[in-house]
Amino acid sequence: MNHKINIVLFGIGKAGSALINKAVKSRKELAIEEQIDIRFPVITNSTVAFFEKEGAKYSWEANFIQFSIPFNLENVVDYVYANNLENVVAVDATGSAEFIKEYAGLVKSGFNLVSINDNLKNQHPDFESEVLRTALNRGLDYNFIDLPKGNDKAAAHELFEAILAIAQKTKAVA
Repeated sequence: MNHKINIVLFGIGKAGSALINKAVKSRKELAIEEQIDIRFPVITNSTVAFFEKEGAKYSWEANFIQFSIPFNLENVVDYVYANNLENVVAVDATGSAEFIKEYAGLVKSGFNLVSINDNLKNQHPDFESEVLRTALNRGLDYNFIDLPKGNDKAAAHELFEAILAIAQKTKAVA
């Protein structure tokens, strides 16, 4: 049986879209070689979210356009709990300074967290260490990936590798 990793993606710009496409292309190989099933049950942009429906065929771009609805972070957390999603990784592929303020809440809600949000560089130095400490106290991962701007394929690759590292850790514990 494959080990499910549920990714909640915040930000479907170039890097977020590249991450989804990389995961979709790698899905079969990961399932066979690593026994890991990467899913994207929630995909958001700044105003709307797509919440995966059981049994729906996976075409994220069409589904996002057709089925996305206005959301807030509480809707996302409620969806994760209502659907008993485990091994949840929140990915911040946004450029939102406001969204960074939600990190502690995400981690406290049981989400591992991976970010490429450059606005983290503008936060107080203690901010990241507090998020990391909160994650570690809950047995979760927090990872900020500092990349040069504009290289979306590199960003997607690094995000994907960070997600796989979390997947391997959670699989070893399961």
